[in-house]
Amino acid sequence: MTALSLVQHHPIPPVTSRAATGPRPAAPRPHPERLGLFATIRALRTNPITAFPEEAYQAPILEVGRLRSVVLVNDPDEIEHVLVGNAGNYRKSVQQQRRLQPALGDGLLTAEGAAWQAARRIAAPLFNPKSIALLFDDMQEAAALMRDRWFDRTVPGRPLDLAAEFQRLTYEMVSRTVFSGALDQDRARVHANMAIYFETFGRIDLASLFNLPAWVPTPAALRARPALAVFRSIVDRVVARRVDDPDREMSDLLDRLMRSPDPATGKVMTPVAISDNVLTFLAAGHETTGNALAWILYLLALFPDAETAVTDELLSVVGDRPSRREALDDLVFTRAVVNEALRLYPPAPFMGREALGRDDLAGRRIEKGTQVLISPWIVHRHRRLWGDPESFRPERFMPPKDRDIPRGAFIPFGLGPRVCIGRSFAVQEILVVLATILPMFHFRLLDAQSVSPEARITLRPAGGMPMIVTPR
Repeated sequence: MTALSLVQHHPIPPVTSRAATGPRPAAPRPHPERLGLFATIRALRTNPITAFPEEAYQAPILEVGRLRSVVLVNDPDEIEHVLVGNAGNYRKSVQQQRRLQPALGDGLLTAEGAAWQAARRIAAPLFNPKSIALLFDDMQEAAALMRDRWFDRTVPGRPLDLAAEFQRLTYEMVSRTVFSGALDQDRARVHANMAIYFETFGRIDLASLFNLPAWVPTPAALRARPALAVFRSIVDRVVARRVDDPDREMSDLLDRLMRSPDPATGKVMTPVAISDNVLTFLAAGHETTGNALAWILYLLALFPDAETAVTDELLSVVGDRPSRREALDDLVFTRAVVNEALRLYPPAPFMGREALGRDDLAGRRIEKGTQVLISPWIVHRHRRLWGDPESFRPERFMPPKDRDIPRGAFIPFGLGPRVCIGRSFAVQEILVVLATILPMFHFRLLDAQSVSPEARITLRPAGGMPMIVTPR
């Protein structure tokens, strides 16, 4: 498929919005030309979303990197081909595994082949919308506790770091729903050591760029090893206690995960596989959703009209307390705002695949071993896919316009067999939190100019998200 056909087959109609004439949401501006080798390496190590030229935001497919065969794929049809139609020909890239596997073992994000298929079959029923709806009360209670803490501790004029607040909240939600609160006492240790992990393995190092074997003792691996041991031991301890208590009443996702047999084989997960997967839920789940909430509140503070519209809808549909899960389904504009925030600030800005055999993408031959890079950060800001892509325009996701968005053009949770299993969990969390805090508080950015997105494994606000939070 050519760039011309990309435009012809996948136009997204322009949307008029007052937000389009407002401030530009924080984002590095693409380089007019490709960077040289050393400048590229420096950018990838510092903040990978700054490494790409304007050309990357216009081409359907682009060869990148000078060290090995890497292609950046932006065409929605070809993205769908890689992640859905021909997914069996593409495995997680070595670079992505290098960053995730040390912490998550062979969990759902990292496992391949039969191990991944078995884990997915066991876990999928636990994360379907009906099962996630059962977790509503726990989520609402955790959000209400944060809201009450803000009322008690918020000092007028003193900023509150919403990035840190939401990381704490989403950790508590995962702790409640997955572990029945068994990790609450270890919150500080887990947070501190997980921060070390994201800061070390989250950076692209020379070992990744030169495709060195995973066993090479890089500085990042050596620095992160003690941190990985700490939060692995905490989760292993909780899992071991559950294994030693087979008569325990099922009360959370961990109990259900341990006792759910694989529909295909009748086998249950081993304790090691259970630990790998709950570590995945803990690390990936709370980090990405906490960042997503910070970016949503940033955009609402940047665009007060949108904040007012969301708050009005929440009060009209949900009231001042989200007491019914079903009411969340009627939040049309609020969901559009969430989706637009996920477009501008996708929780996972990059995903990598490696071709197991030959293929063709956008008219280009892909050889075995080619690294295929799909970047939600770039695809969501692609000039040929989105009208005015740098602007905040929730109307893009309002019915019926949202039906014109190709599947492969909006991929905050991935696509296909390996789509994020926790997407329903994350969206419900986000809506519960917004419904709990927005009717009660007004949010003002301390310094909009200082906000900057930074890509590690996830997309986070560099230096946090300080805001003035004022009761309404």
